Amino acid sequence: MAIILLPLQFLLQMNYETLNHGTAVPLLNPSYEPVSERVYEWAKRKGLFIDENEFRCCRSQKLNKFAARLFPKASKVELEQIMRLFLILFCLDDRADQLKGNIRVQFWKELLHQYSAIKKNIAYTGTSAIIEVFQEVHWGWFRQCAADKELGVRLINYVRKFLKAGLWEAKNLATNTSPTVIEYFSHLKHCSGAGIAIELLAYLNIYPFGRLVHHPHLAPLYQTIVNLICLSNDLSSYVKEAAAGDFHNLILLKEQQYRISREQSIERVKQHLAFHQKIFLNQVQLVREIPNVSPSEMELLVKAINELLKGMELWAREDTGRYK
Repeated sequence: MAIILLPLQFLLQMNYETLNHGTAVPLLNPSYEPVSERVYEWAKRKGLFIDENEFRCCRSQKLNKFAARLFPKASKVELEQIMRLFLILFCLDDRADQLKGNIRVQFWKELLHQYSAIKKNIAYTGTSAIIEVFQEVHWGWFRQCAADKELGVRLINYVRKFLKAGLWEAKNLATNTSPTVIEYFSHLKHCSGAGIAIELLAYLNIYPFGRLVHHPHLAPLYQTIVNLICLSNDLSSYVKEAAAGDFHNLILLKEQQYRISREQSIERVKQHLAFHQKIFLNQVQLVREIPNVSPSEMELLVKAINELLKGMELWAREDTGRYK
């Protein structure tokens, strides 16, 4: 199952002052409720939901609150566009989980075909919610923000890799071919929405750091964040995935391929997670010492990442019942 951002168990014990020097972390975007209602009205008008049950499920899981937690300082316009994007990704992820075999493979192939067609500026008539968001990423609001801030096409590529990761998993499930542990871990960075979320920080007008988000010295920190998210996800979801016959989980793969017990596999993944926690805390301090970068801009970026991580943890722990 392709993943967005599941509970970060390690964050429950983290001291956030390590990240933002004691500054209070905003908990929720103040425009959440009115913007969320507009997004749901838009989604229903554009025929996103298969039926009323799917709509009620999205509302009960507080999917729109995800963006409002991660981006508490976004403007109404920014929040609405980001909320639409994540709502689409959540819905695609859930819809694929309801499909089996080659039908699931074709589902992701068609999405990739549509995404590639829009990249070639092929117009679609009677635009659906999914197509409209894809067009916004390629040619609309997101592309204009990227051009204004000279951010390039990373967001376009991140979304495409998310779709490709869904296809990769679908093919594995259709042929009952579990990946090696190394193959699985190399794909985690594409399955996770962490890259999308971090990239979107630079799209907010309140932040002046712009292309600093792409500083090469920050790449190790971003990769560690992705690793923490994915390892925590696997520790949270292995029971559910084992019951569903989905082997895309590091615990299940280690158990199978290393021929160890479930308990041993869990312990190894926990050790892996603890190791990355230590790396993360060290990297946060090191990025403040990057040469030839304004200390104020770097500090602002670190605080923005802190808000994003804290918002992620709050949404998973307090808002959604998606992973219970």
